Amino acid sequence: MFQKEASAILNAGANVFITGAPGAGKTFVLNEFISRKRAEGASVAVTASTGIASTHVNGQTIHSWSGVGVSKIMTAELLKRIRSRRKRKIESTDILVIDEVSMMHAWLFDMVDQVCRALRNNPEPFGGLQVVLSGDFFQLPPVTRSRRDSDAIMPDELLLTSRQEYARLGKDSDGFVTESLVWPALNPVICYLTEQHRQDDGQLLTVLTDIRDGSVSQQDHDVLADRLGKTPDSSQVAVNLFPVNRQADALNDMRLAQIMLDAHEFHAESAGSAQLVERLKKNMLAPERLVLKQGANVMALRNDPDRQYVNGSIGTVQGFAKENKGGWPVVEFENGNTVTMRPASWEMMDGETVLASVSQVPLRCAWAITIHKSQGMTLDRAVMDLRRTFAPGMGYVALSRVEALDGLYLRGISEHAFLVSPEAVALDSVLRQDSKAASAKLSDEGARSFAIEPAIDEFDDALSEESADGFSQNALF
Repeated sequence: MFQKEASAILNAGANVFITGAPGAGKTFVLNEFISRKRAEGASVAVTASTGIASTHVNGQTIHSWSGVGVSKIMTAELLKRIRSRRKRKIESTDILVIDEVSMMHAWLFDMVDQVCRALRNNPEPFGGLQVVLSGDFFQLPPVTRSRRDSDAIMPDELLLTSRQEYARLGKDSDGFVTESLVWPALNPVICYLTEQHRQDDGQLLTVLTDIRDGSVSQQDHDVLADRLGKTPDSSQVAVNLFPVNRQADALNDMRLAQIMLDAHEFHAESAGSAQLVERLKKNMLAPERLVLKQGANVMALRNDPDRQYVNGSIGTVQGFAKENKGGWPVVEFENGNTVTMRPASWEMMDGETVLASVSQVPLRCAWAITIHKSQGMTLDRAVMDLRRTFAPGMGYVALSRVEALDGLYLRGISEHAFLVSPEAVALDSVLRQDSKAASAKLSDEGARSFAIEPAIDEFDDALSEESADGFSQNALF
């Protein structure tokens, strides 16, 4: 599906799942939609499945927006607490956006649905909100709860209720959101974007496509093997991607210490509640205390409104402008632009209300970063050792960060790098077919055919038994 088709379906008011390979333009379509709807006066709640992802969209985690927090099951007491704190905000919302849904469990998706139906007093999925989801199931999947962790949180009778309900329908509560109880009723239009704006049309794109198809060939192995042992030119900046934080931090600290020049420090400034500020600092990629030196390799962490750089752009610190006490860093980016980098703000938003903000120079040392933190970035060059990838999708995320094969430098690779979720492979063909059907419907019947019709399904029966405080024990999942 083309981006313009997805935009037309979104603007018709449909529930939508935007998906596709990295570089297909999911974030672009999502941001354009959010901006358009807010300009029209709609209240758009922008959320994401993880803290890091939420900072990319200037939103908040879905856990925070819905009020479920770290809870793993709905109870009468929890719903009562959420009602007292979140009712007005959730009632006033028109559109709920959830980014990076590949990392969201089915049980959490169902809990958010329960909250929305109860607080909005509306039996339709998510209380009648337009729900817009975005993500790629081939990237890092949800972290599965252990049986021990689940038992420690849920009383046995609630565990029994939730397990029986999912089991009765042949679903996995720890699976993707497509396994959720509400998914069939929500019935989002699948917009599988197929335009490619990141990788070239050469060999790397073929490798990534074969990984998605579950059909990695010997030719794909040979293509990547040809990048083993290759190193960037001394004049080129390449980001090292590591599986874990300590490896990335150690390399950045070592390389910065090797520059025998004066250090310049930049400290983050914050506003809002201490708890929310602390959460922002933990999840934003800019360090609270940024230490730079002339000659340091750096990475931009925001998109520039003037389009001189984007999130993930690599450059070198050329000096420090005398505009403040320490001097803002002057960075020459690889695209040829030289920019004085002034502070930017990371904000935690609830709709259009700023709950907390942190201001910092949007840079970090770029000799190394973790694969997890690189998700969502486009890099010109990256060095990686994929022999120690430990999660399905980790190798795929790393390989898909670069735009072309000549920007990929491999120190090692193993079969683990090709691992993606088997469920993602099986689901992908279904999503592609559904997206093709949506494109055909759009062509034949127009965008208005996607307008949501109010519907009641068997999933709503539990809400009809709502108790005095708005909760039914039969609605536990």
